[in-house]
Amino acid sequence: MGYKNKQQADITCISNEQENNDSAPIGMPPNILMKVSWAKQLRFLTVEDKAAVLTNIFNYYTGDDLVEMNPVGEMFFASATEVFDYNISKYEDTVKLNRIKGKKGGRPPKETQDNPTGLLENPNNLKEKDIVKEKDKVKEIDKPDIRIEKEKFRKIEEIDFRTIPDMESKYFCYDVLELVEKLGWARFDLLMFGTGAKEVPEVLNDFNLIELEPIITKTKRSYNFYFNKLLK
Repeated sequence: MGYKNKQQADITCISNEQENNDSAPIGMPPNILMKVSWAKQLRFLTVEDKAAVLTNIFNYYTGDDLVEMNPVGEMFFASATEVFDYNISKYEDTVKLNRIKGKKGGRPPKETQDNPTGLLENPNNLKEKDIVKEKDKVKEIDKPDIRIEKEKFRKIEEIDFRTIPDMESKYFCYDVLELVEKLGWARFDLLMFGTGAKEVPEVLNDFNLIELEPIITKTKRSYNFYFNKLLK
């Protein structure tokens, strides 16, 4: 086998004290990022090949030795590791940023009439009224040209990474995947098309996802360029 894991996994639990310690190990992401479009490539693999690839996906994150794969499986896995490496790198950046924020005391919970205790909620578990509000906001800016732009973002999710011409274009696609994974399409559309650049930090604060601000800003600024480059 020509593959070696580029990351040494640390699967020990990290305490809150360690999170605020620059020397504490970061560990690996709790989730594995995959693309739905990979299903098209899986059709060319046998059941045994799929089992080997699935095993190696987890081994890549845990640091265990990779099991043997045939050439078709190796091709699939080589493409997938680009996404895995990006996911690991972004997770490390997020942990480092959170440690810096932790030393500064972090952002205090937002106390509102609906949330007097200031307890943080899971951003993926929106209350029904919040979902309605977001849908109403999206409808307000859902003009014909915006619908086309939104469809183009959906097409980015379906691109085969092996056809992407350069790493900068790949990073753009990886950023879109990460944003959609953490925000969902409704929030993603709201931030891309219904929020001005100056209002992005405030909206992300409401979602408790302020760490996404650099990626949102970069994606808003450059998506037309990459649409022209990747979606001809």
